[in-house]
Amino acid sequence: MHRFIARVRERHASEQGFYMVWFALTFVTLTAFAGLALEYNRWQQIATRAQKAADAASLAGAVFMPENSGNKAFNTAQTISAQNGFKNGTNGVTVATAAGRLPNQLKVTITIVTKNPWGALVNYPSTTIVRTAVAEYQLPQNLGSPQNSYGNDPESAAAQPQLWGNVFGPSSSKDKGDAVQGAGPLASSSLCAVDNCPSGTNKDYDLNGYFYGIDVPAGTTGALNVQVYDPAFVHVGDNCGGSDSNANTSLTNAATLTAGQIPGYTGTITPATRYSPSSASAFCNGDNYYSDGSNTANPWTTWTLRAPDISTWDPTNNPIVCQAEFPGIYPETSNDQPNGTVNANELKTLLQQSTNYPGTNPGRPFASFFRQWVQLCSVANPVQGTYFLQVQTGKKIDGSNAPNGGGSNRFAIKAGLGSNFASNNGLHVYGNARMGAYANATGANTQFYLTRVLPGEAGKTLVLNFFDTGDASQAGTLAVLPPADSNVSGGAFANCTYTQPPGNSTGPPWGTFSATASGCKITGVSASGNPSYNGQWVTWELPIPNDYTCNASDPLGCWTKLQFIYPNGTSVNDTTTWSAYILGEPVRLIQ
Repeated sequence: MHRFIARVRERHASEQGFYMVWFALTFVTLTAFAGLALEYNRWQQIATRAQKAADAASLAGAVFMPENSGNKAFNTAQTISAQNGFKNGTNGVTVATAAGRLPNQLKVTITIVTKNPWGALVNYPSTTIVRTAVAEYQLPQNLGSPQNSYGNDPESAAAQPQLWGNVFGPSSSKDKGDAVQGAGPLASSSLCAVDNCPSGTNKDYDLNGYFYGIDVPAGTTGALNVQVYDPAFVHVGDNCGGSDSNANTSLTNAATLTAGQIPGYTGTITPATRYSPSSASAFCNGDNYYSDGSNTANPWTTWTLRAPDISTWDPTNNPIVCQAEFPGIYPETSNDQPNGTVNANELKTLLQQSTNYPGTNPGRPFASFFRQWVQLCSVANPVQGTYFLQVQTGKKIDGSNAPNGGGSNRFAIKAGLGSNFASNNGLHVYGNARMGAYANATGANTQFYLTRVLPGEAGKTLVLNFFDTGDASQAGTLAVLPPADSNVSGGAFANCTYTQPPGNSTGPPWGTFSATASGCKITGVSASGNPSYNGQWVTWELPIPNDYTCNASDPLGCWTKLQFIYPNGTSVNDTTTWSAYILGEPVRLIQ
């Protein structure tokens, strides 16, 4: 027994060193793994902070896409990322910014290389953490054109959209079609007895008027020249000589002039063509005086070109580049006013005057702006971004109130680079979020670009609101045509709904939704039928397919078209107001 106990004690003593080694190795391993657990927790915390910073940076910068003028989108994203603790080039941080898959998307990627004090014990000295966010900004919907013009060009041989721009004087009855500039605050409440007119007050009225965007792409060379066809109100009647006998006589007399009798008259188009009284004349844009509410004044028109700035969603505060204003003219009377003595030769006399017409600013002779393209502004070195051409009738250049006139001024707009006014010159002119339009072609099958729907809008809903359409001798049909380059099945949107009038007097939506006719068409549109669209707002919803796609890289791609269809021989004088938006978040994270 004594020997056995001695051997056990001897063996135990010999194994004491093993336990020390085993403990040391186990302790180091456990400590390393504990350290890695701490490291992992730290990585997760850094990654969470980086993701939040990337989200915030992409959302902040996306509102400046797709223009990104002066890298404003990228710079804003970098600033916001730095404010959230991740500054590019500092402490192993890299912040990369780029456009997303679509031009209105911003991608922000934050990369952090972090040292691992505990990980170094097991040969894992550093970790790279990457977090990415993509934000999308839903721009205000552009209306009317992806090209360098808006409305008809009577001097062009190309096919025309049979559409004019339109703006009313503030003393014009709202039910004639201009919801935004008709029935102003100084007008009689009797002029606002239709939709959105509580107690005779026009809730749609906006002193700022309409804005037409002019997109200037990067790398543009040459002066930006902005021209407007017939920018002043000059009464000739909705359908020119076809609707006003005094205008017919005045235009007929003016058409007898020769080019040599009109100071500054140039070009190959003869006065007989330019001043034709025919309602079918390409030059007949249909300016028309209204005596609504016992009004006796012509509408005044003020044009303002505004430069790009950082707030693409609010053009009202963009810097002013240049301005022009025109008094309204009623050229069938001796004093050019609606209450004057009829003078069949007044228009002819005005065309032969070489002096500036009173009130024009800058001064211009009458013949230089009546049924002529007028260059309102030239920008020698345009910057990349969106210029805005503003038209309004309630305010003069000096800020004072314009005459409280009644009438409709119809016009067209085009933009050129130097002398290049070709439709493919790279510039784009369109109504910003809303537009005023006028169609006066007999039996009009008006088809024009409506709004652009990008692939990012797949699964959303295009919402259109239109006011007071259908002023024609016969009922017509409205249709929205999908982009020709899209994958919309059957060439027509499906499951469309609209609010048939009479609906709500306040909205939108302007009533209860019901299904449109097949092919997303609204039939029986008339101002005098049953139902009547006169003075009515209508909301039209068009679901965009979940798999919708189109060619966003093509400036002419992804544009829907609006089609007004009237029977042959229909007399049309339809003034209407349109707005559009995509139902969904204006700024959202998509990744």
